[in-house]
Amino acid sequence: MRIAVVDYKKEPRKGSLELMESISRHGHEPVYLKTPMLDAVLTPGGIKVYQSTEEVSVNAAILRGIGFITSLETLMKRIGVLEALASQIPVINDPSKSLIARDKWRCLLHLYLKGFPVPETLVTENPFTAMRYVKDKHIVVYKPLMGSLGLGSTLVQDPDLAFNVTRGLMNIGLPSYYQVYLEKPGYDYRVFVVGEEVIGAMKRVNPYSWKTNVAQGAGGVPVSEKEEPEVYELGLKAVKILGLEYAGVDIAYDKGTERYYILEVNAFPQWEGLRSATGVNPPDYIVKYVIEKIKK
Repeated sequence: MRIAVVDYKKEPRKGSLELMESISRHGHEPVYLKTPMLDAVLTPGGIKVYQSTEEVSVNAAILRGIGFITSLETLMKRIGVLEALASQIPVINDPSKSLIARDKWRCLLHLYLKGFPVPETLVTENPFTAMRYVKDKHIVVYKPLMGSLGLGSTLVQDPDLAFNVTRGLMNIGLPSYYQVYLEKPGYDYRVFVVGEEVIGAMKRVNPYSWKTNVAQGAGGVPVSEKEEPEVYELGLKAVKILGLEYAGVDIAYDKGTERYYILEVNAFPQWEGLRSATGVNPPDYIVKYVIEKIKK
């Protein structure tokens, strides 16, 4: 079988390369597809998807990224082409559902409407709204609406700073996303789900910063289901509700409210930290899942 890995870089990034290596180890042919190079055509004979001049002919695809895009038209084109591909073969994760997860606000909104615990969160284009929110909550975290690895996340305690940040973003046509600061016990959790299974989970511990992303210097400590059954259950249910088939779920415990909260769900998760902490190799689980899906 031919199994594609879909990403946006000219050459495969590390995660995409590891998936392709796993596809080869399982006795199948990996194909690398680049989202900017994909086109779709509606013809009398059916939907055809091309990479440059070559028609795409694969049995399934694993989506790893669509790129950082400033144009709404380009974003919609890429999602639309991937949806065309998904109408013909299994694409994991589903492009439309991946787009929801990629948007932190829409992801939390979907979870909130289904009764999942999420932190108090504001999305706005109004600098006065942001200023009032910080005055009321005292300490919040500004996050890029679309982003990962903890890059750009900033603690905000000054209402005037919130005003200036939101005004600056508004002037270039971007919204602001603020989340109430949770009093973590020095760590949070990353839960990795493939299909109907949590394949591994870890505490992300960072004694030097409030940021607990592995990319920001946190260390991983493996966590079993017996130790944290609620974390496992929340992660698995969140992925299912969002319609994803593999994902990394970030969950934090807040000492103030003594509750667990889902921070975000990543449809294109990294896995180096989890693999180092747990010994679990997510690419193999993802590829095995895809192969079984093709066979059904």
